[in-house]
Amino acid sequence: MTIAQMHTAVKLGVDKSSALQLPAFEDEEIDHFLNKEIEKFVDGGYTTFEETQDITESLKTLVENTIIAITTVSVIRPYHYNASLSSLTTYRYMLSEEADIRYTDPISSVLITKRQGITECTHESYRQFIDNPYSEHVLHYGEAKPLRLFEKTSVLLVSDGNYSVVNYVITYIKNPATVSLSGNVSCDLPEKTHRRIVDLTVSTLLENIESNRAQGFEQRRLIQQ
Repeated sequence: MTIAQMHTAVKLGVDKSSALQLPAFEDEEIDHFLNKEIEKFVDGGYTTFEETQDITESLKTLVENTIIAITTVSVIRPYHYNASLSSLTTYRYMLSEEADIRYTDPISSVLITKRQGITECTHESYRQFIDNPYSEHVLHYGEAKPLRLFEKTSVLLVSDGNYSVVNYVITYIKNPATVSLSGNVSCDLPEKTHRRIVDLTVSTLLENIESNRAQGFEQRRLIQQ
């Protein structure tokens, strides 16, 4: 559906759902409730993404892949490579992570770049990984999964000093488009989800109407006492 079609469907849904006189909603109000339901739909779907085919299909248009080059190396903590997420203005949820590591082959002396997985790490468990000679972030036979720490708007990728980290490679769910009738911005979720978004919006609008009526009735009752 286009955004105009979604607006029409919402208005028809509200009109058909009650015989009582209904207030007219401004276009901006309908946009507001549509966007709220789109965000709730995405947030709810993320928790089961790729667990069911239906949810995967419903969110597939929001899946993005990107390679973030390492920008700085920490001078305070050795072998800590910084990948900034600040440029990813649409980033919402992480789906998968990898890293490109670079090391010199001890036999051929050839510089090798290889894509590897990462080792999830917290600030609490960091010291245990660093002190563990068998940790997966330690280079062994050309394989190593650098530690990954989140810090503010950056990701720190930590090596054992025998290799460098040159790229952070991620797949993520981006923020959905903010729909707007005046701006002619339509929903960027797959077409199959649009009717569901409309139905959820209609339900929310009707709940909003009934809530306002109930509050108004209670206020009149108190005034009359």
